[in-house]
Amino acid sequence: GRLSDRFGSRWLVGIGMTLTAASLLLFAQMDVGSDFWNILPGLLVGGVGMSLTITPATAAAMGAVAQDKAGVGSAVLNAFRQVGGSFGIAVMGAVVASQATAATGQAGFIRGYHHALYLGSGIAFLGAVIAILTLRGVRRTRAARAAEHATA
Repeated sequence: GRLSDRFGSRWLVGIGMTLTAASLLLFAQMDVGSDFWNILPGLLVGGVGMSLTITPATAAAMGAVAQDKAGVGSAVLNAFRQVGGSFGIAVMGAVVASQATAATGQAGFIRGYHHALYLGSGIAFLGAVIAILTLRGVRRTRAARAAEHATA
């Protein structure tokens, strides 16, 4: 939250989505013989990436709606977050399934898993570019700035 207030959402979301894309690429390097130590780097990079993405994205979305419409803005944001996650899982699952049926056994599943993660990584990187190009700073009214200074 403090980083978002200090630097704005644009670069934090962009960096966070880039780290998330890198995390998916790290996961795509795993194979049948991978163990916990192969998974750990992807989990760490992904955790940092998502933590740099979620809070600033929420701040940007909520800062873009009028204060009296905050409830509606929050509901729309959460609905899109749920639908987006479900859609992403469905698309990636379809990619895995298409490859798993093309080849039998573990090889087909692993190939589909890798293709799905490459696709997810590309989408996350595209999201980073879109965030950097489109997110704007939150415009605050004089009254809002005065209230912030009064509470600080």
